Amino acid sequence: MSWKHKYQIADLPPHQMVGLVCKTCNLSQPKTVAELVALTDPQYYMNEVENALVCRTWNCKGKLRMELSHDIIVEGFQGGLT
Repeated sequence: MSWKHKYQIADLPPHQMVGLVCKTCNLSQPKTVAELVALTDPQYYMNEVENALVCRTWNCKGKLRMELSHDIIVEGFQGGLT
């Protein structure tokens, strides 16, 4: 089981960014959890939301892949040989 089967939309903070990527045309659509709650039921699990959404691009209608975005700062190499 992945994180999509474990978490409901209501478990995530409303300001959390979720990336939606079309499996057909590779269009990326960033959404917040609050926007996803407005589109679906807040009691849905993340895999159910992923299955319910389709791409909005003209003539595509492909399935979307959901990915969480993180606020991780990538830092340069801190160590080294001395």
